[in-house]
Amino acid sequence: MSDRDDARPFDGVIFDCDGTLVDSERLNAQGMADLFAHDHGIELDAAAIEAEFRGGRFETMIDTLAARHGIRVADDFTPRYRAYMIELFGQALQPMPGVHAAIEALAERGLSLCVASSGPEKKLAAALAATELAGYFGEAVFSAYPLGVWKPEPDLFLHAADAIGVAPERCAVIEDSDAGVEAARRAGMRVFGYDPHGAIGAHPQAVLTRFSDYRRLPDLLSAGA
Repeated sequence: MSDRDDARPFDGVIFDCDGTLVDSERLNAQGMADLFAHDHGIELDAAAIEAEFRGGRFETMIDTLAARHGIRVADDFTPRYRAYMIELFGQALQPMPGVHAAIEALAERGLSLCVASSGPEKKLAAALAATELAGYFGEAVFSAYPLGVWKPEPDLFLHAADAIGVAPERCAVIEDSDAGVEAARRAGMRVFGYDPHGAIGAHPQAVLTRFSDYRRLPDLLSAGA
C-alpha cells in the first residue's frame, strides 16, 4: 500500500500506453493497412483507421474492417500483425515528447506509477523497451488480455489500482481516447487527457482535464485539475 499524503490530490498515476506514453497509434494503423494491402489488395487509409479505432479493442477493429470490405482474414493474421508491429516498434517507435521528464518528476514526488493498456503483454513490453520507458514501471504494467475485459469497462483500471495499492479515488489516469476516459470515469478516477490533436470528444469538466504538453502534467496533477 502506498503512503497516502493528504496534501496532494493523488497517490497513484495510471498511464495508458498507445498514444499516451508512446507515439504508436499511427504505426498501429499503418501496420493494419500494410497487411490488408498485402493479403487482400485492399488500400486502407491509415489516418482514418487511427481516428476510428483509437483506444478500442484490436479484435473489434479486425472484425469491423473485414465486414466492411466483405473479406475473411487469414487465421494467422493476428500473430503476423503482432510480429510486424514489434518489428515496426523497434525501427520507428518514439516516446511522446516530454514524457520522460514528466514521469521522472512524478516518481520523485513519491507517486505510485503504472501502465494499464488494452494491448497484449508482449506488445506493451516491446513498446516500453523501445522507448526506454520500461524502467519507470517495473512489473507494474497491466494488460486487458489476462482479464478478458476491455475499455470502456472499468475493470482494467480497478485492477491496476489494486495492484499498486492505491484507492481508485486517489488515482489519476492519463489517457488519449474516449474509451479510456469512460473506463476511468466508471472506475471513479480523475482523467487527464493527453490530447495534442483534439481527438478526445466531449466529457464533463469534472471528469476530464485536457493537456497537450507533458511539461504541464506534474503541475496539473499537483493541482488536482
